[in-house]
Amino acid sequence: MRNRATLYTFALIAILTAIAVLIVWPSDPGRYLPGFFPWPKGHGLHVGGFDRETMRLGLDLKGGTYVLLEADTSQVPADQRDDAMKGVKDIIERRVNAWGVAESEIQREGANRLAVQLPGIAREEARDLIGRTAELEFKEPQRDDQGNFVCKSDAGESFTVPSTVVGTGDKAGPSNLVWIAEEHRWRCVATGQTVPTGDVQWVPAKGIGSDGKEKALTGSFLKANARVELMTATEPVVAIEFNSEGGKLFDQITGRLVSLPMAIFMDEELISAPTIRSHITGGNAVIEGVALEEGRTLAIQLNSGALPVPLTVIQESTVDATLGDDSVRRSVQAGEIGILAVIAFMLLYYRLPGVLASMALVTYTSIVLMIFKIIPVTLTLAGIAAFVLSVGMAVDANILIFERMKEELRAGRNLVVALEAGFARAWPSIRDSNISTLITCGILWWFGDQFGANLVKGFALTLIIGVAVSMFSAIMVTRTFLRLLVGTRLAGRLGWFAAEARVGAAAAAAHMPTSASPSPARHGGFLDFVHRRGWYYLLSLAILVPGVVSLLIPPALRPGIEFSAGTSMTVRFEQSVAAEDLRSAMADIGHSEARVQSTSEGDFIIRMGELAGVANVPPVGPSMPSERETIETALGDRFGAFTVRDFASVSGVVSKEIGRNAAIAVIAAAVGILLYISWAFRHLPKPWRYGVAAVIATMHDVVVLVGLFSIFGKLFNMEINTMFITGLLTVIGFSTHDTIVVFDRIRENVGRNPGVSFPEIVNASLTETLARSINTSMTVVVTIVALLLLGGVTIQGFLLVLLIGVISGTYSSIFVASQILVSWEQGDVPRLFQRLFPRLAPAPGT
Repeated sequence: MRNRATLYTFALIAILTAIAVLIVWPSDPGRYLPGFFPWPKGHGLHVGGFDRETMRLGLDLKGGTYVLLEADTSQVPADQRDDAMKGVKDIIERRVNAWGVAESEIQREGANRLAVQLPGIAREEARDLIGRTAELEFKEPQRDDQGNFVCKSDAGESFTVPSTVVGTGDKAGPSNLVWIAEEHRWRCVATGQTVPTGDVQWVPAKGIGSDGKEKALTGSFLKANARVELMTATEPVVAIEFNSEGGKLFDQITGRLVSLPMAIFMDEELISAPTIRSHITGGNAVIEGVALEEGRTLAIQLNSGALPVPLTVIQESTVDATLGDDSVRRSVQAGEIGILAVIAFMLLYYRLPGVLASMALVTYTSIVLMIFKIIPVTLTLAGIAAFVLSVGMAVDANILIFERMKEELRAGRNLVVALEAGFARAWPSIRDSNISTLITCGILWWFGDQFGANLVKGFALTLIIGVAVSMFSAIMVTRTFLRLLVGTRLAGRLGWFAAEARVGAAAAAAHMPTSASPSPARHGGFLDFVHRRGWYYLLSLAILVPGVVSLLIPPALRPGIEFSAGTSMTVRFEQSVAAEDLRSAMADIGHSEARVQSTSEGDFIIRMGELAGVANVPPVGPSMPSERETIETALGDRFGAFTVRDFASVSGVVSKEIGRNAAIAVIAAAVGILLYISWAFRHLPKPWRYGVAAVIATMHDVVVLVGLFSIFGKLFNMEINTMFITGLLTVIGFSTHDTIVVFDRIRENVGRNPGVSFPEIVNASLTETLARSINTSMTVVVTIVALLLLGGVTIQGFLLVLLIGVISGTYSSIFVASQILVSWEQGDVPRLFQRLFPRLAPAPGT
């Protein structure tokens, strides 16, 4: 099978891997790799204007500020609210870009919210950027007492030029001013010069108002109906209209500026400076000289400037840059350890195929990270966890293939047939299990998008990319590597393919029993899972009951600030501070409800109610001091210098929405899984039973997790937050992933052995997939434990959810989901009902 196509495919894979490694290789490898070797520095990807030198990091890895803003559009006409929000978004983008914030993200969230991420920006700077609504100003050229235009040279010196006008009609204009279109500014030409030597200086354009007082013309006098019109087929203009007071001012200003420019500024930035062609009365005007798209943008800006939209901060978080940098280094190192542990396991257990799978894992990792860098995907701590989890799923696809190959080799087939048959038989399990994971990821994305949880969305996107590439890696990369071995000396050494490996009693069966074969339970060829299902149900009850009892005792769960509203801040003092002293200080400040928790790194996590002032952004002007600043000042006076390493504030509005959307997300995930499994198993009798059994097993894992965290909350004050919901939904996907692999084997064995009883088929299927279930869980658990021990403290709760969920999901796929199918088929529930309530049971023959 080492044909030309296989060689070409291998060459393409090798080239792609090499390119990916070059692109993703870090610019400072010494931070992540052992320091005993002089690693070369990476340079990223530079193609023309396309530049990707480093990964895009989220706030929890880079530090910075996240703010979720809600606009009060109640005073804006319904048909203009969307334009108003576009205007607000554009205004904030302009401010952020003018500030020079790299890799900032400003996104619409729903109808009237904006999510703003500002990496590397402190809270005070962020509030200066977005803490006020834009002010639209109309300005005219500054003049001295003689009427000359005042200009400033490129060297910063002031000079004047005559304000004479040349030309007539539409050709009239100032003789000493010239508009430089590519620079978007008016320039001055000094007397005796032929080229511009300075910039026009602008002052507010003023007129006398109805009250007899001088007033500057601003956007507050505009009606919110600016629109783009076409003077000709190729000549767009922006039509504007002032209210009565603005029209009076505009009348006076345009009367004295005929043939001279008038500038329109937004946030002190020049956005347009048309020449006034004639005296304009009636309060209507058009702005010429704009392209169509520029005109549409300008209309939105003018309308939003004319209608200031008050903004309220309903969620805020700040991460110290030092904490973010430490999280990056530790998380990457933990991921490296986890991946190396997985490679070591694959080499030891699967031998030669393990070597090839490890090579495929290098290709997989490089391609995924390359995609992250090129798109770019904003990496967060949760995203790194998702990537490591996707590595486990990529390994799982290889494990499925290798286990199938081993079965074919045991049956006496040669390597060529075993290879192709192994891939063909493993593909349905890989396809269905990964699609169920993608369904969960889609729901996670929706859940995060509903309330601006970028950590959740980043996790979902990272896992989606990882799962998609893992399917490509298993089917294309691993298969190509195996095909290259065919016809070599290595292909004759079947022992190197672990063909003789045994896991439990799985190897005792070379083929499925037929209807004439003795029962597997009596034959000893398969482990007897089915006949002990009653004990498994009792074990599940023993695990579930303590958690359920804890849930019945208020509070059922200890909610974090996302679910209860409030504020959380992590602080690190330069001097030694006792937790009790900090609690006392918070009580003296007026927050006796504050809970103080010390961390293993010497920090303190302070949780308290919603702070006054944190969520208020005034419509105009800088933000006023908030209660947060009052607390920080008081703590500094009492304990000395300290650093706020992490800050988060959530209003009651958002917390209610998060709770509602979390419940919807869990239900949607269960329904999506039920529908997909029912469809995937549609060729079997009563396929919906498989979907229901999978959902019951999944809910078993959900109750295990929720119950344990209820107990943890009462014993260790452990809170649930949005990352807990993310972990819960991920566990739902993993549990279903595991269950589908088992169900797929049952489906296959039912079709191949129509005369065998259903319990025997389930026994055989569970035995045949046992090695895969244990191996997959082991690889995922190893990577999670590495992250849990070495990763950032901010995702330890999330990783604990994954760890418990993976173990529970492995258990439920073997001892719950499959046993429910057997109980349903065997009529266990009616039989149990008849034993418990014999008088209520129907009489025989009725």
